[in-house]
Amino acid sequence: MQVFQHFDLAIIGGGPAGTSAAITAARAGAKVVLFEAKEFPRHKVCGEFVSAESLGVLENLLRDSPEGHRLLNAPPLIDRTRLFLGNRMIESAVEPAAVSIARHDLDAALWIAAQRSGVDARANSEVSSVNGDGQFQIVSSSGTCTAKALVIAAGRWSQFTVDRVVPPGPKWIGVKAHFREANPSASTDLYFFENGYCGVQPVAADAVNACAMVRSDRATSLEDVFALHPLLARRAAKWTPLMQPVSTAPLIYRRPQPRRGNMVLAGDAAAFIDPFVGDGISIALRSGRAAAECLQDHLSGEDSLSSGIARYEQVYAQEFQPLLSVASKVRSLLSLPVAARALAFELLRLPGVMPLVIRKTRRAS
Repeated sequence: MQVFQHFDLAIIGGGPAGTSAAITAARAGAKVVLFEAKEFPRHKVCGEFVSAESLGVLENLLRDSPEGHRLLNAPPLIDRTRLFLGNRMIESAVEPAAVSIARHDLDAALWIAAQRSGVDARANSEVSSVNGDGQFQIVSSSGTCTAKALVIAAGRWSQFTVDRVVPPGPKWIGVKAHFREANPSASTDLYFFENGYCGVQPVAADAVNACAMVRSDRATSLEDVFALHPLLARRAAKWTPLMQPVSTAPLIYRRPQPRRGNMVLAGDAAAFIDPFVGDGISIALRSGRAAAECLQDHLSGEDSLSSGIARYEQVYAQEFQPLLSVASKVRSLLSLPVAARALAFELLRLPGVMPLVIRKTRRAS
């Protein structure tokens, strides 16, 4: 008879949502296993913007980690955002200031913090199947185990994604790399062009992250992206590459889905927020924490799995769906024809409009 390892909570996906859930549950006394399919950490397409609303969450998750303390000691501050459409620019303060943390370093620190919290963290451990609907059986390349509850934090595109239908026509892709730049501005700069945009912000005193979302019939590389905006092209001409670009596709928006059957979904697995909003990492950290907290009574044997999932759905609807809704409305403006988009851009220049939009895509932790 085959003997399985038994866990209270299994989590699939080792990014910010998965590690946040793992650390939160382990600190509350749960026995936790965390699966990451590939080598970890690794560079991922990410804007690397950590909003002030989630800094407290991140600091708490990394509180017992010397690596985390070093990471949060002096990250580049982001106190402004600048929007560029053609030769026009809008600037607005980011208050309170956000920080910029390279995703590779963030993932590494959270992974180590999860291990320090007692999580059985397994890299290069791809999950091939999940069976059961309450007592789950998880089959992975590192073995088979069972768990009382399961959190899916494997990103927006995995076998556990609710809707994997790819619309016909050109696909939206994401591409990112780091570049050397002397004295970069302490701002997130968003360069908009037809069928896409590119965000640039510092990740060190002399380096920037350039991360673009673009339709594949417009560009497939960062070099192609830079050529689509004259101001960005002039700026990028002075850069020196610091890494090989990484890309991801397709980028698809869908209705938020915080559960699939009796599996809880967190981070991008539940919903993919528009990258230009800059709240993806924040929602990942906070939704992962919320998932673990809502499941805690079930993990300790005091309540049912269905009650824990219902609590999570309620928290998700209150805390995250309003942010996703506002981001969707802003995206619709950016998808307008050129003339209408230019008019919308001018409306953002009106006093107080940009700060209001920024506030509406944030929520205190």
